[in-house]
Amino acid sequence: MTANGIRTICFDVDGTLVEHPEGKTIWQLVNERYAGGYGLNRARMAAFRRGDITYAEWVALDVGDWATHGVGRREIEGIVRSELQPVPGAFETVEALAARGYTLALVSGTLNVTVELLLSRLPFSYCFTNRIWFDDDGRIRGWRATRYDGEGKARALERIAAAEGISCRECAFVGDHWNDVPALARAGFGVAYRPKDEAVRRAASAAIDEGPLSALLAWFPGPGR
Repeated sequence: MTANGIRTICFDVDGTLVEHPEGKTIWQLVNERYAGGYGLNRARMAAFRRGDITYAEWVALDVGDWATHGVGRREIEGIVRSELQPVPGAFETVEALAARGYTLALVSGTLNVTVELLLSRLPFSYCFTNRIWFDDDGRIRGWRATRYDGEGKARALERIAAAEGISCRECAFVGDHWNDVPALARAGFGVAYRPKDEAVRRAASAAIDEGPLSALLAWFPGPGR
C-alpha cells in the first residue's frame, strides 16, 4: 500500500517527531517542575475537553503560571534539552521525504521553543505551534495560543492545502494522540505513529505501532508515483 496522490505531509510534534521517555509533553514537564504538578495539567486538560475553558484560556493559564513562578527562557530550554529528543529516525525520515519532493508541515500544540531547539534544521515549509516570547533578560514577555490544535488541526490542513493549490485529499497527516484525530480523519492519508488510543488508530489509514519513524517511507515513494 502506498499513499497515492499525496503531495504534502503534515506532522504532529510531541509523541510523533519528539519524544519523552514517559510520553510527556513540554507542557506537562514545565507544569510538573515549576507550576502545579501533574494534577494541575490533568485538571486543565479535562476542563478544556468539557468545554469549560477555551484552548486559548488553557494556554494562558499555563504560561501565566510559569511567568508567576519565574519560569523563563533558561528553564524552558533546559527542560527541552534535557528531557526531550527526536524520535528514532525523525531526521532521516523528514529529510528523505523532502528529497522525494513532498512539501512538509508541522501542525502541533507544542511550543515553538521545542521546534527551534530540536527540529529547526529540518525542511518544513509551514509551522503552526503555540508561541512564547522572552525579553532581553529571558523572562516571558508574551505568548500566542495556536488556532490549530484539536479540531483546528483539520483547519490547518485546509489552510495549507489552499496555499499549495491542492485539496486536503492530497495531504497526509502523521500523529499519535486524541488531538490529532480531526486531522487524521480530514487528510487523504493518515498515519498513527505509536498511537496512544484506539480513536487515533481508527481515524488513520495506517499505523506504526513501534520502531523508528522511517517505517513511514514505505508509504510515500514520492508525489505522482
